[in-house]
Amino acid sequence: MPIFSRNKRPLNKGDRNSFFRISLLCVAISCALSSQVAIAEENNASLVEFDPAFLSIAPGNDVDLSRFNSGANALPGKYRSDIYVNNNLITTEQIEIVSAEDKTTYPCLTRQIIAAINLDFEKLPATARDALSQDDQSCYRLEKLIPNATVAYDSSEQRLDIVIPQIFIHRSAQGSVSPALWDRGVPALMLGYNLNAYNQHTKSGSENSFYAGFNTGLNVGAWYFRHNGNYNWSENGLKKYTSINTYLQRDIPSIQGRLLVGQSNTRGQLFDSVPFSGVQIASDERMLPQSRRGYAPEIHGIARTNARVTVKQNNQVIYETTVTPGEFLINDLYPSGYGGDLVVTVKEADGSEQSFSVPFSSVTQLLRPGTWQYSVTSGRLRGNELRDPPILTEGTVQYGISNTLTGYTGMQLTDNYYAAQVGLAVDTPVGAVSFDVTKARAHINTNAHGGNSTSGESYKVGFNKLINQTNSNISLAAYRFSTEGYLDLIPALQLRELNTQDNRNVRIWRPKNRLTLTASQGLPGNFGQFYVTGSVQNYWQKDGTDKQYQLGYSNYIGNLSYSLNATKTWSNYGRQQTSYLLSFSLPLGSSVVRNAPQMRVDLSHDSDGRMSEMTSLNGTAGSTSQFSYGVSASHANQRAGTSGSANAQYRTAVTTVNGGWSGGKDYRSVSAGASGMAMIHGGGVTFSPYYADTAALVEAKGAEGAHVSGYPGIQVDSNGYAIVPYLNPYEMNEITIDPKGTAQGVELDNTSQKVAPYSGAVVKLTYNARSGNALLINASYLNKPLPFGAAISDSNGSNVGYVGQGGQAFVRVENVSGTLSVTWGDQESKRCLLPYQVPGNQKAAMPILSAVCTPVGK
Repeated sequence: MPIFSRNKRPLNKGDRNSFFRISLLCVAISCALSSQVAIAEENNASLVEFDPAFLSIAPGNDVDLSRFNSGANALPGKYRSDIYVNNNLITTEQIEIVSAEDKTTYPCLTRQIIAAINLDFEKLPATARDALSQDDQSCYRLEKLIPNATVAYDSSEQRLDIVIPQIFIHRSAQGSVSPALWDRGVPALMLGYNLNAYNQHTKSGSENSFYAGFNTGLNVGAWYFRHNGNYNWSENGLKKYTSINTYLQRDIPSIQGRLLVGQSNTRGQLFDSVPFSGVQIASDERMLPQSRRGYAPEIHGIARTNARVTVKQNNQVIYETTVTPGEFLINDLYPSGYGGDLVVTVKEADGSEQSFSVPFSSVTQLLRPGTWQYSVTSGRLRGNELRDPPILTEGTVQYGISNTLTGYTGMQLTDNYYAAQVGLAVDTPVGAVSFDVTKARAHINTNAHGGNSTSGESYKVGFNKLINQTNSNISLAAYRFSTEGYLDLIPALQLRELNTQDNRNVRIWRPKNRLTLTASQGLPGNFGQFYVTGSVQNYWQKDGTDKQYQLGYSNYIGNLSYSLNATKTWSNYGRQQTSYLLSFSLPLGSSVVRNAPQMRVDLSHDSDGRMSEMTSLNGTAGSTSQFSYGVSASHANQRAGTSGSANAQYRTAVTTVNGGWSGGKDYRSVSAGASGMAMIHGGGVTFSPYYADTAALVEAKGAEGAHVSGYPGIQVDSNGYAIVPYLNPYEMNEITIDPKGTAQGVELDNTSQKVAPYSGAVVKLTYNARSGNALLINASYLNKPLPFGAAISDSNGSNVGYVGQGGQAFVRVENVSGTLSVTWGDQESKRCLLPYQVPGNQKAAMPILSAVCTPVGK
């Protein structure tokens, strides 16, 4: 029998002696019961009986052990327990153990627990269906309703095991979570922010700029409102707030999709993603189980100083941040669509700029058999390039025909443009291949003499292959050929407006051939990894070809890792540029040392004759690595001279702040920023150093200071709340609370819960914390010590301890005074009431009390 439930606060020194005594009690009971079971089995008895004599209890203090004759192992009461169905954890709930007429005990299953089992009601016996459909029942015994079902409770592990024949369970894919368990969350108002101030001083003058990105949301019931935008301010230039998206959405689980009303982007799965204002109904593959699911790209670059990096898509800023000198990686873009190349601009502290593009297109369209994805959009196009945006209607659908074949089709339609696409994706032994053809026709107004139309086709072949045997990965290879008359939607509308505005024929470059490739190859043994990326594109009505490629190699020797990177570009004007980068990285300290700093050396050279060397040191500090820092020094030829930089970031419990400095010949820059989230909910305002669209609101009143495991820096604030970010929608997320850091005497009824939120939901998880007072009571009843093994419960019926030898009982109570119920049999004469009073100012220690247990009714 458990003396302490799982996930409680660790015992302090004062508790350990009593714990040792109670442990001896458990050992004595276990040995006695084991001996009796052995004797019963030896005599082939059908019903075992336990003799209290084996416990060496004094005459007159007999304990009723009859409840163990039929295998009961928990006294009636309420217990917080993990609930397993066919050995799979489905939830953690407080269950009630009740007594049957034959003195056995059994778990009382509530309707909430039954709903979580995912029963196939059509296959259940009629009697079981009738019983489970009655709303007036609050306690079910499945083993009495479902053939061959068993329900067993393990009090030592606080675990309830439900075993049900598979025929009565809905067959579901691995990792599936029933939509009945998805949580829409609670009403909440959220504000996510990313602030960055930048001061730059060069020979030509100084400039101050400021960027503020906002992700706001309001959740009410099943409806979620979102707004994403940013404000750019420059002392000598732009001062503008840009709204990216504003919309209202609601999930529709029955069609595995979502209704969206407002400003957003088309899905970009078949056609390029375009912004619109209107209505969209689209599927979300995240509603499928993990094993049934089928992309923003990562951005790699190099900065010489503390630089400002801006990412644009379709000529709109979607991301901006400050990076430190050296290689940088951006892999947390806010999803704005699946199509349209990304234009990345790196503005150095000395005022120089470099720009490059990152191809962003759909990946191979293969789906699992029987699954499908769809989208239907109707609304007015948005875009600064269009003075009179038309109404767009777009529909796409993809369907997994078989295990190796997927078909897809789609259409786009406006007043003066249409495009239709049809394609197939095939999984072959040599890789996944997709082929599609798009037919487009656009009516172009030219001048007063009338107008004309242009039409054409675009053919696209995609390839994707991972070869495990050779450690080769061709992650994306795509070739696209377009005829001279083919136009995508946005270029067609731009051409139409240009011709109309200028009242003359305007010609634009039209893509002809485009090839993109990303591949990596692991070399045998310890010879490292090789990768290549590249793209080639030419145009109708334009000479020359745009080409760029990047080759890289990486490996390590002991703790030293190194890489070599070569990049070459050709513009259609014939200009070529080649650059090389050689990097070394080494931790300063043993790999087992916490927060060991990392040293990095970069050597670069390009075809313009520029050479540079840079040494940097980066690291973290703090118990949760909440502080990070970096310093660097570099030297370059061509009169660039010597430069240096320093940056730091600190994650507090409410926000994340950062700052940086960079200086060199004739320039210097300073930056500062902050990011995080504020949430207004029914319990007040809670702050977080992280922002996430889908989050959990933890309520643990009385457990202030407790940490959330797995989320560095997240802890319960002074109001009893914490925000847990980055939950996976439609999947079970386990949120565990670590009571370390709470006040002395605090214990949690449970420290772990699971939840499956809707996308965008703020789900609330309540953890009941009690200021438990540990007491050791020398209790007597009718001038004798209380019977050994008697159960003790509080006024709520929850078990708080047992009586040990000599009437000594260890209990943990919530209130400083009250009355406990002591039970050692079914008769009223074997029950009594035990009053207690915690002495003042003794919460840090475990008081020892003496008390008299009074008979019930007196």
